[in-house]
Amino acid sequence: MKSGWLKSRLARAAVVMLGLVGAAHVYGVSTAPRVQAPTTAVAVVDVAKIMLGMELVKTESAKLRTEFEAKQKSLDGMRKKIEDLATQVKAAPKDSAEKRALAFDQIKAEAEQKMSGELFQRDLNLRQGDLYKQAYTEIKAAIEQVSKQNGFQLVLRNDADVELPPNISGQDMETFIANQRVFYADSSIDITEQVVQLLNNQFKAGGKKK
Repeated sequence: MKSGWLKSRLARAAVVMLGLVGAAHVYGVSTAPRVQAPTTAVAVVDVAKIMLGMELVKTESAKLRTEFEAKQKSLDGMRKKIEDLATQVKAAPKDSAEKRALAFDQIKAEAEQKMSGELFQRDLNLRQGDLYKQAYTEIKAAIEQVSKQNGFQLVLRNDADVELPPNISGQDMETFIANQRVFYADSSIDITEQVVQLLNNQFKAGGKKK
């Protein structure tokens, strides 16, 4: 009698247990043992500050300025020539061959000045783009090196100090919020200065070691 009663209780317990397990699966409750997630060490960097502090960017930007200041002087000379021609056209006798020749020279000078200006700007943009691409590639490599040396698994761009522009519209405010990556970062996890120091040491040593 007792044996039958015990078997009945065990059977009912088994049914209840199976029901609980089934409910756990239905309602998304895991029956697996909990595992402690590993702690992720996070750091932040100010990419704009790194770029401004790089000796590579300072040196190459100075070279570009020197080179393109000379080209700018050439463009200024062309503008002066156009102004002089305009003055001569105005002073030349009306409907004269001289006036027509001067007007043609003015049109030609204006076309040359416009073309030279466009080529100048395009060349400047391309050269700056090449410099920033090189700098950005080196920044990423330096961030990875500093992070591995200090045990950081994740590095975010620090935009916590970015201020809201005045008179911002609702749409622009939504865009600003959507693009915000970091709202607060303690200075103890900011590796910006370490990255700048590494990059400048590499630059002084003659470039990044392979």
